[in-house]
Amino acid sequence: MNRILTDPALEAQPNFEFPAYAAWLNAIIAGGPTREEALAQMAEGWKLERQERITLWLQQSEEDLRIQQEQEEQERTAKEAEAAEEQREAEKKKPKINDFDAEAIVADVLIPRPSQYALQKIKSMEYIELWYFSPEGCREASESSRTTAEDSFGLAKVDGYVAFKPMASFKASQKALQDHDLSWRQFDMAKTSFLVHIDKNGWPDKHQQALALFFTLITNHEHRVRPRGEKTLLRYAGFVRREWHDRLSQNQGFNIGIFNSALYNTLSDDVWEAERDESIKLVYCYIQSHRFKTDQLHSSLLPCSHLRVPITTPASASTLPPIMPSFGTLLLLAPLPPI
Repeated sequence: MNRILTDPALEAQPNFEFPAYAAWLNAIIAGGPTREEALAQMAEGWKLERQERITLWLQQSEEDLRIQQEQEEQERTAKEAEAAEEQREAEKKKPKINDFDAEAIVADVLIPRPSQYALQKIKSMEYIELWYFSPEGCREASESSRTTAEDSFGLAKVDGYVAFKPMASFKASQKALQDHDLSWRQFDMAKTSFLVHIDKNGWPDKHQQALALFFTLITNHEHRVRPRGEKTLLRYAGFVRREWHDRLSQNQGFNIGIFNSALYNTLSDDVWEAERDESIKLVYCYIQSHRFKTDQLHSSLLPCSHLRVPITTPASASTLPPIMPSFGTLLLLAPLPPI
């Protein structure tokens, strides 16, 4: 059915006496009716046809209205779905805060907060030096946070997406020390804070228990009371924990909670040899320095030779002045090898 373009109800009845309708009028008159009757028939026929077109127009209008309403409903549904999706995305990006226990109070002891860099490493379950969790590391983080612009951001990959993160989470401290360079006090305090933070960040219980046992074996080892004992234990702790993280990243992890005495003995020998070499260097430097001063003294006395006062230059270490100990005596100052 052809589409009706205008409302038939608005059409006016045509004048059938116009020449344009003469053929139609003459055809009706030829059938017997008078001119007036023929004009009346033509008017009646037009009215019936017009009424049919009005009915079709109304049906067409109703169909158009239905289609329009369906389209509007589809557009409204699409807009609502789009708005809902935007709302969900906004909720994902919106900062969230967890609920709290109305009956709980703050803990009796507060653990110092390390830097954002250290916390990011912990969150990513990566290796991080214990210095960042020592009192000195936390103090340095507090001081640097007051000088770092809070609106400084950098790009980082998070869950497969590129996102902006505070620059503080990327920046390592220039003051950071390796674990084996820490004092025993720094190590002991830092490992406690470290264990607290890995627990807060949801490290697996198996890994937490192994690390807790690892630190317990270090801090309670019987060799702590021996010379170079703490120094060797710190070296063992630093090297082994670094190796543990490297092996985990290669899917070759080992149980860090099992103490390797053979490795400890090797490191103890290394520490003793390093201290022995350093002591020998100090002895050598001392002798060389004293000889230089002695030579200077003799040179300053040479112009007085006209006084016929004999000056004897020592020919060996045995003739050095009493204040100068022999090389063999100074070697006694070197550290004894471990038993």
